[in-house]
Amino acid sequence: MNRATILMYHIVDTPQAASETKYCCPAAVFGQHMRYLAESGRAVGLPQLLDALDGRGNCPADAVAVSFDDGFAVTHEQALPILQRYAIPATMFLVSNRVAGHNDWMTPRGFPRRELMNREQMLEMGRAGVTLGSHTRNHARLPELDAAQLANEIAGSKAELEALLGQEVAYFAYPFGQYTSAGRDMAEQAGYRAACSTRSGFNNAGVDRFQLRRIEVFGSDSLWRFRQKLAYGRNESGLLFPLQYYSGRLRARLGL
Repeated sequence: MNRATILMYHIVDTPQAASETKYCCPAAVFGQHMRYLAESGRAVGLPQLLDALDGRGNCPADAVAVSFDDGFAVTHEQALPILQRYAIPATMFLVSNRVAGHNDWMTPRGFPRRELMNREQMLEMGRAGVTLGSHTRNHARLPELDAAQLANEIAGSKAELEALLGQEVAYFAYPFGQYTSAGRDMAEQAGYRAACSTRSGFNNAGVDRFQLRRIEVFGSDSLWRFRQKLAYGRNESGLLFPLQYYSGRLRARLGL
């Protein structure tokens, strides 16, 4: 399997301000995406995708796993019914020190204040088949931290969530997509099975399990843009993108 795709969503809702338009996927649009995945038979959970990459299980050759960052309460309210309707497994990466709090790492940059899920909402998602993962304790910028701070954010979040939820937390996502080799190594040492980056592209058996690639889904991604992202494994999309993509590959092969 060399075309395993992990999708990254943030907020399933209509934007409250222009600043968050990119990160908000309206429920109607999200529903179109999930219906397409259900009809294509490609949707799998992140654990199943990793089992297949490790040679311990089977899934479609072009499998797609859905993930969400941050744990917004509105995503629980609007995304969960759609996931259940189409029987789509997913993974939610949670900020452990902000349970029932708000997105205070975003508001100083002009983003609207939004509530994050509480414990019961997290457990409800877990019971519905959503894998619960870690997104650090405080949504920290990991490259700015020393070794002790990295351990607090990465290992500390795992311990905090496991105590809160009463279950293993085996998956991690780097906040802002930012990390160094020290952050990557800390995620492995903390006992996670895998960690997701924000670098675009497909995943295959040879990919570093602590630098998994993901495709970011934007609020403006209509169904044809969504399908194009799945086809090319890139965050970019557009009418001219296929031409640009193949011309770029041709130039690379020719050494231009």
